[in-house]
Amino acid sequence: MALVGKWEYVSAENLDEYMTVAAVPDNLKEVAKNSKPSLEITNSGDQWTLKTTVSDKVKDTTFTLGQEFETKSLTGQDLKCVVTMEGEKMVETQKAGDVTTIVTREVQGDQLVSKMTLGGSTATVTFKRA
Repeated sequence: MALVGKWEYVSAENLDEYMTVAAVPDNLKEVAKNSKPSLEITNSGDQWTLKTTVSDKVKDTTFTLGQEFETKSLTGQDLKCVVTMEGEKMVETQKAGDVTTIVTREVQGDQLVSKMTLGGSTATVTFKRA
């Protein structure tokens, strides 16, 4: 699987607008804008683990494709999520109450492109293999 591995931050596009639409508190927006997150993806059969590190916060999530699971966002918000694969693209649907965010992760060349869409706003975070 191309997604498996350790990934380091390269760039982010439209993150500020996305965080505003997502109602991220101002103090956490500053942390996010000034950090360089890393991502580690591992896979064993149907089990996947995403380990996201932003500044001093680590979110470690293990899940089975197609099965709903509960987790918390990096801002502490309760989420219900389902992750599926569409070809080589990992698609995560996150629900917080009535609000749905779609996160797609796919490898393009030697980069992992993660797109977060909420309402009409999409932020793109690009990583390179570590």
